[in-house]
Amino acid sequence: MRVEPEKDGRIALIQSDIWIGFPRAEQVLDRLQGLIEMPRQTRMPGLLVHGASGIGKTMIARNLSRRYAPEYDPKSGITRTPLLLLQAPPAPDERRFYMHILAAVGAPSSALSLRAQSVASLEVRVVGLLRDLGLRMIMIDEVHNLLAGTHREQRRFLNVLRYLSNELEASLVCFGVSEAVDAIRGDVQLARRLDEHHLPNWRDDAEFSDMIQTLIAAMPLAKKSNLKVNR
Repeated sequence: MRVEPEKDGRIALIQSDIWIGFPRAEQVLDRLQGLIEMPRQTRMPGLLVHGASGIGKTMIARNLSRRYAPEYDPKSGITRTPLLLLQAPPAPDERRFYMHILAAVGAPSSALSLRAQSVASLEVRVVGLLRDLGLRMIMIDEVHNLLAGTHREQRRFLNVLRYLSNELEASLVCFGVSEAVDAIRGDVQLARRLDEHHLPNWRDDAEFSDMIQTLIAAMPLAKKSNLKVNR
């Protein structure tokens, strides 16, 4: 059966990610915006946002990333990138992480040539490039992936994150499930710099009801929804 274009559009929108600015998300965004606009200093403060899977961490990260999208500066010929959002590699691998950064900012180089470079060379290139881009915040999603490595690998990866934050005078923000908290605390210096913000599970209360009703209102439903949430 042929589906009308109008229905196709509604279905596509309903199935896509829809941002709902519920209070707990706006609270995190306010804290992140304060960090990215903070004057540079030697040891920039950061944030660790943690909670159960599916609670909305990635949506928050992407929302802020859209607010601070890269902008091209015609005078300098450089694309200023105040915020870099990355997903942590499946395991704490320094080389793979640096290659992800270079790919994310569109650095021109083949994967083969990158693999041939030493980790130290990749590190120098990444730091120099991100400094030129004017980076102010590094956001790492799925930071709990580092738990897939050994204790030594985790420590080395945390050292990389702390080093990048120090060198670039950029805030570090990590998103992950609650189990990642212990891993971050494994680096005392980094843990002191990252405030912890816990996103609790939803409960059957007024905030949850408001969020559901707002979500329904944002969807282009053909007919009015009968879904009701008790307050």
